[in-house]
Amino acid sequence: MRKLILATVLLCMAAVSASAQTPSIPPVPIPRPPGPPLGGLCTDLAIVGWNGSRSPPGERLAANEVAIYFQVRNNGPRTYNAPDDNKQWISLILVTPSGDQQIGVNVLPGDSPGGPVSLARGASWRGHVRATLPAGVTRAGAAAARVQLNYAPASGSWSPPIDCNTDNNRLGVNFR
Repeated sequence: MRKLILATVLLCMAAVSASAQTPSIPPVPIPRPPGPPLGGLCTDLAIVGWNGSRSPPGERLAANEVAIYFQVRNNGPRTYNAPDDNKQWISLILVTPSGDQQIGVNVLPGDSPGGPVSLARGASWRGHVRATLPAGVTRAGAAAARVQLNYAPASGSWSPPIDCNTDNNRLGVNFR
C-alpha cells in the first residue's frame, strides 16, 4: 500500500512539473470595432446642431413652410476638400408612412461662389433649410423629420470623402 501511495505522489508531482513547463495558450483576442482609417485619411462632416425657426432670413414663413437652422462641423483629423459646392448638401427629410420625402435642400457652404470648397478640422458651416410642407401636412401634425448630410456620388475626378463616422450625418428635428 505504501508503494501505491508513493507512486501516486510521484505521478502527481511529475504531472505538476510537466504542466508548469507546458506553454499556456494565449487568449483569443476580442475584435474591436474599426476605427478611423490609419494616417488621418478621413474627414468627419457632422451635423452638430439644429434649431427650428419661424423667421429665417428673408420673408417670414408661410403657414405651410418650415425652416431649420443647422451647423455642420468637421470633426475629423483631415481638412475636407471638394471641387465645388455641388458635392455636399443638407437635405430636410420628412418621414411619412409612404416613405421618406425630401422637402428641402441647402448646398454646403451656402455662400460659396461655385468654386472649390474646404472645411478645416474643427471648423463649421452654418445655414438653414427652408421648405414647403406637402399638402395636408401641418407643422404640428408632421411626422418625424430629419436633416441629413449628403455627398455626390463618385464621377470623373471626384470621389466622396472617407467619412470617419457616418452615424452623425443624420439628426432628427422638430418643426415649430
